[in-house]
Amino acid sequence: MKAPAKKRLVKIAKIVAIAAVALPLLLVGCAKIAVEVFKPKPPPFPNFKDRQVVIADAQKISDQLEVYIKDWFDGKVPAQIPARLIPGSVDFKELNHFTLRHADEVAPDRIWSVRTAEEVDLQALHGYFPDPHATYLILPVFAPFGSKVIVEGEFPHCRFFDLQITPSFLPEAYHCGYIGVGEVPIVDADIDPLPGGVNPFRVGADRNATNRSYRVTFDLAIGNPVDLNPQAFKPPGYRAPGNRRVGGAILYQGPWGKDVSGGPGHGKYDIGNIWIRYYAPDKKQSPLAGVPKPKVHYELPDGRAYFIEIDAANWISRMNRTVPAKTTRPHDPRSSNATDGWGKMFGIFRSIVSGIASETKLVDKKYVRRLDKGVAARGEDMPAPGNYEPSATCCTYINYLNRGMSLGRGKIAVLTGTLPTTPHTREGEPLMQAAQARYWSLTGYDQSWPDKDGYCGAAVHSVMDDEIVTDAQHRYVIVFSREEDRPKNATAANGVTWVNWGPTTAQGWTLRWMSVAPEWAFEKTPDEANLDWKTDWASTNYDRSLIGNNSTSGFLGEYQPVVHYLSREQFEQLPSPVSPTAVPEWIK
Repeated sequence: MKAPAKKRLVKIAKIVAIAAVALPLLLVGCAKIAVEVFKPKPPPFPNFKDRQVVIADAQKISDQLEVYIKDWFDGKVPAQIPARLIPGSVDFKELNHFTLRHADEVAPDRIWSVRTAEEVDLQALHGYFPDPHATYLILPVFAPFGSKVIVEGEFPHCRFFDLQITPSFLPEAYHCGYIGVGEVPIVDADIDPLPGGVNPFRVGADRNATNRSYRVTFDLAIGNPVDLNPQAFKPPGYRAPGNRRVGGAILYQGPWGKDVSGGPGHGKYDIGNIWIRYYAPDKKQSPLAGVPKPKVHYELPDGRAYFIEIDAANWISRMNRTVPAKTTRPHDPRSSNATDGWGKMFGIFRSIVSGIASETKLVDKKYVRRLDKGVAARGEDMPAPGNYEPSATCCTYINYLNRGMSLGRGKIAVLTGTLPTTPHTREGEPLMQAAQARYWSLTGYDQSWPDKDGYCGAAVHSVMDDEIVTDAQHRYVIVFSREEDRPKNATAANGVTWVNWGPTTAQGWTLRWMSVAPEWAFEKTPDEANLDWKTDWASTNYDRSLIGNNSTSGFLGEYQPVVHYLSREQFEQLPSPVSPTAVPEWIK
């Protein structure tokens, strides 16, 4: 391969790895080009000969940083940390000026990278596969082993909230940018409020309480995150009492951390992150769910408080770039879409490679499994946490279901099914309720390949549970169409939810089904206990009958969304109110 071509494809590999949430299937043509020109050889797992050497190298990074921090406290060195002490994977064009601060100098508005919840604007779409109903706060974290990360804030006014930190240092648990094992979580309902306060996310709690402060501690350590978080990092619930978790701020990237022929390159080791998600802020609150950004500081083992502030302005600018929706020629979906159901996501990277493999047939399932294992340290046969469903940068409490869809001229897509019950929160309701799920949404993404600047994954439309019209049995009819093709009877008065498909023809749907068991779950929850790796297309034991057919015959039954395809005129002939059972299955 010529050097310029390789460079471009390495950049693409890095960009698609940046997806923060579920990634739908890529377009067939682009996927075919990628496989023909760029088919990386699956690296062996593990990619190191001596794990103790890897641990020693990470400990050296930590020790040198800790010495510098102590020297700074003693006034011996400047506040800005030298580049030689920062892991080589850091791109200084996007993250720079690593500066030590005293704890009381830290300004929350300056340290968090934020993507806010918003209405979809077809003239200004955000990329990288967000759920537009969610606000994301991301904090790059870099501190020595043995330090603590202290997060202090107020419980937000929203449907769901959690904090997730990159895992403790384990050589076998790769974390290469956004490829690898998942983060260690702490979910809203498990966080104890400060004395005298209220946790508004617990069943029956006052959602509008004014005394709603919390304090969470993350210990930074070396070791298996499963052992160090024996309850909190265990499927299917990922729950434990208490406000303390163990994570890491120095990570091993695996083979693609160093090998620029296959991945992003730069270096073996990386810094960590903390993710905070506010799903579905109350409508009368701000996109930040009516609370200030949390305060953060670190503590050395001797108790001295400090922080390492990182300038992420360039990264934030790129991640928050917007573009208008692309107008593409209408075309019907491929014939197999009539019978295709949903696939469950077991990792962003695996989803990308599986999409290429299943669409083009240029690589097989075995290749997908070998590449995922070698690059991301993940797979059904891996030890925990490599065999967990959640992967790097995904919300631990969401089960992601994906499928592709497109619309021909004058055609509409219809989803029918039964919606799980969810708590009523968006109007500022006073009490938190138990329900079958915490949150449910469906988002459509532009399936185009990243542009020259790396932009991809534009969210073209999104609808969440409380925006969906349901009947007495909690059944729904959702019509997706271009504005000019909207059926006259696609109205709430007729029992129909209408969603503007937008001008972009080929899209990938991602269904986010969020559960926090047991209070917000039931027997059909699509978690790891009910739907394991057998729902992954590349699995050795893939079972299409579970959710892979476009019907209610699988595990989810009436709760599986069934896709219908017909013309506007055919839908307009249906009697009012429109019943889910009256919608034709699929008309070519």
